[in-house]
Amino acid sequence: ASESMVPIRLNYSDWSWPLVPETCPCDLHFLEYLRANRVRDKSIFHFGTGAHHILGRRNLEAGGPNEILAITASPPEYYHYVQFVIDHPAAARTYKVVFGDIYTLTPRSIPSFDLVTLFHLCEFYDEERSAYAQLNDSSLPALFLSKLNPGGRIFFYKESSHFARARAIIEGFVGRGELAEMDEYRTLLVCGKPPLPPD
Repeated sequence: ASESMVPIRLNYSDWSWPLVPETCPCDLHFLEYLRANRVRDKSIFHFGTGAHHILGRRNLEAGGPNEILAITASPPEYYHYVQFVIDHPAAARTYKVVFGDIYTLTPRSIPSFDLVTLFHLCEFYDEERSAYAQLNDSSLPALFLSKLNPGGRIFFYKESSHFARARAIIEGFVGRGELAEMDEYRTLLVCGKPPLPPD
């Protein structure tokens, strides 16, 4: 995009999402998945923290079994994180939150992960307001696929308000043999890289 077309403000949200299980249980269902599968010693990327930061809080309560890096484009949610780690500094060892636009991430700016949540794919990107970003809803999953450790999983939220659009993108990756649907857990669709064909 030319400089004159690039928005002068980040595509961010003034809102802060509380934990309302009846409306959006995805984070709680992901926590259930982690418990049910005894997930420990894994590196997790989480898209959208909520003001509740429930993943970080439960990870702290469990003794910090996993390393979580999360991103939010909501200043209030980020402020809640700052207050959380000020009050609970041990949480900062295994739960880190970045304020920013996920669509500006690059392969060099993030490590590899075992589990990635893309619950809010297609909910946030806006072609005009996000004109400065090099990624979009189609290329974002590709970035995380390139950063997925062997046996890693990417999680999508089937009850997202924009899941029909996300589903079309997921099916494109599946059709190209880059992604496979592995499992479903409650409201979550669990995907991973297809297994390599036998020699």
